[in-house]
Amino acid sequence: MTEIDSIFFEKLMAKTMLVDKDYLVDISRVYEKEYFDNPSVGHLFEFARKHFEEFKTLPEREIIIHSTEDKDDIQELFSEIDSIDYDTIKGRDYVITTSNEYLKEKALKQSILDSVNIIDSNGNREEIREVITAALSKDMKIDLGLDYFGQLGKRLTRIFNASDIRVPTYYSQFDEYINGGFPPFTLSVIVARVHMGKSNIMANFAARQVLHGHNVVLMTLEMSQDAFAQRFDSIYSKLDINRMYVSDELKKKLVSSLTAIKKQENRGNLYIKQFPTGGASVSDFRIYLRELMIRDIKPDILYVDYINLMRSYKKIYGDNMYSKVKGIAEELRALSFEFEVPVISVSQLNREGSNVAFSEVDFTYVAESYGIPETSDFLAILGTNEDEMVYESEIHYILSKNRLGGRVGESDLLYWDRKSLGMYDRTEEEIWMNDAGLTGDDRRMYERENR
Repeated sequence: MTEIDSIFFEKLMAKTMLVDKDYLVDISRVYEKEYFDNPSVGHLFEFARKHFEEFKTLPEREIIIHSTEDKDDIQELFSEIDSIDYDTIKGRDYVITTSNEYLKEKALKQSILDSVNIIDSNGNREEIREVITAALSKDMKIDLGLDYFGQLGKRLTRIFNASDIRVPTYYSQFDEYINGGFPPFTLSVIVARVHMGKSNIMANFAARQVLHGHNVVLMTLEMSQDAFAQRFDSIYSKLDINRMYVSDELKKKLVSSLTAIKKQENRGNLYIKQFPTGGASVSDFRIYLRELMIRDIKPDILYVDYINLMRSYKKIYGDNMYSKVKGIAEELRALSFEFEVPVISVSQLNREGSNVAFSEVDFTYVAESYGIPETSDFLAILGTNEDEMVYESEIHYILSKNRLGGRVGESDLLYWDRKSLGMYDRTEEEIWMNDAGLTGDDRRMYERENR
């Protein structure tokens, strides 16, 4: 807006505040009096807001005039308001839309000034980021949630077509447990003891999702992005991860396999980004994801490896690990809402959970914080149930929490290939057997002691 428009429009906003209580509520819910250039309009705004909060009515003009020492300025404002020939009822949509845009711009400018003050007082960059983010998120348009009966048809259509928004793992048995796939606005966590395949199961889920056209983003705090990429090289090529880079013959097979996948139509994309161990937060993820969005790259699902190696970008009161890890889990779940995608991460079992029988493990054994199972929508625990093992290369999982599909306490298994790192579910046992000829891995039966 030009300066002249600004002068006129603030008076038009003031005129509307005096007659439209819904407008006053909407505007005062989001914005502050400091955003108005005209101090009399700012005073009218603040007084009307407080008056309505207390008495649930719009204030009379006489009360407003006597609420300040600058009576002449307020009276002059009223005279100028009365001279504006504008129907605020018929033109309500214009006033609301323009007010929102005008004050959003003012809020952003104020946040920039506040950021300078933070720098001058030696504040940290996270404070600046939060101030700017808060300003950018200001909006009079509010989501009133779900009108259960009013949106009945729309809601049921959305549920009936849930496969359109869920991201399957393309492991048919696992997808059955989660009602077809991971839905947006959720945090799912897979837990296991050290070296039990937590990162690997994410890599296998991601590998299949890419082949089915999904854009996958994997953010790693444990391995470098090249190290994680090697897992995908092996999974896609079905070659021995320890040999495929040293043998000329296997190098050629690797290049051939990956080139064929690259040329595949309707293939999704995979983005792997490394972050410093223990030094990255959801705030860093957010910056990276926005950079992707700017480049028209819309992720369908996010993987984070892993929760316990992250830090919170907020100040967590208290030194206990429960609060810290729970806070990080909550921030990750909030990220799923911000970008409208499912977020998948992993965590570890504590020492006690690593030593009890797998059939007795539940989410009370999650390392460092009970806050992870409290916050997550889905939690599965990986391990080996020796009483049920048929083959050596089996990884079992227990559904410990499941808002996605409702089935809790059930267990199942995945077969895995120790050389290619590929994983197969129960329905793919025959494929797993046949692939041994490609990977060179064995399929030995599990031998129990004193059998």
